Amino acid sequence: MSDVVWQNYSEFYQKSGYGSFPQEHRSSKGRLEFRMILVEQGPHDFVDPALPETLLALPLTVERDCNWGWTIGEYRHRQKAEVGRMLVIPSETESTWDVDGCRKILVLSIPNDTVRAVFGSACPRRIGKAFWKLCEQTWADPLVEVLLGRLWESVAGNKAADKYLADGLLMSVLSQLLIRAGTDLQPNAAVALPQWRLNRVKQFVASHLGEEISLDQLAAAAGLSRRHFARSFHQELGETPHRWLMQTRLEKAKHLLRSGETSVGEIAETCGFSSQSHLTAALKQSDGMTPHRWRQQFRH
Repeated sequence: MSDVVWQNYSEFYQKSGYGSFPQEHRSSKGRLEFRMILVEQGPHDFVDPALPETLLALPLTVERDCNWGWTIGEYRHRQKAEVGRMLVIPSETESTWDVDGCRKILVLSIPNDTVRAVFGSACPRRIGKAFWKLCEQTWADPLVEVLLGRLWESVAGNKAADKYLADGLLMSVLSQLLIRAGTDLQPNAAVALPQWRLNRVKQFVASHLGEEISLDQLAAAAGLSRRHFARSFHQELGETPHRWLMQTRLEKAKHLLRSGETSVGEIAETCGFSSQSHLTAALKQSDGMTPHRWRQQFRH
């Protein structure tokens, strides 16, 4: 994905309730897209929305007698927070949190497209399920802890080698997480939608984003029938073409809102929304705020 979902990771934390806490954001500069955040939390109680990303949270410091509880899917748990004991929030999964003390945590966010880019045709079809065992209880892993610390440092580096180091570290983190989760890769899995076909679809959308785009046009760009394309697209990316296209329009709109003074109406037209109100409604549904508020919050 050229424009990863939640390009500025603070969007998610603002929506979830973390926005009031001191935080620092860093993002990858290499081939693999990911986001990291260092946040100093106080007591909080809120619900995080389901996202197409795998989240890994590592507590670095914990106030004495701090407890945290969470509900992920049908699993509910509460325990004393401890430094170094991590937890994964699987992608496409809503979670509820209740923390009664102060903590500093380091969070890694890995989009589904990045997981697919790392493992290719061997990637588990249901990415959220692949990491599910890592959300049932907290766990300590010295290797992952060291990798996360080095990853945080590498994304702040300015040398060309830092990009390659970050990619390698992320691949190591993902591999270790799958091993801990007991998930096997699928080396002989058939690819539902080959990357070259998907690239043709992305190129077509990028060239016609300001226009109305039909499912038939996307299928034609991929060189497949409408029915075959819709089924293969969902199998490979885990979402419908319509939802993916809407998210692509939204990500482009967010980029324009953040990077310039273009009016909301012009941005809506450039990104293929039927009107300014259509963009406003889509952004409010996705992020819980209007384009004007989003621009004020995230343009820096």
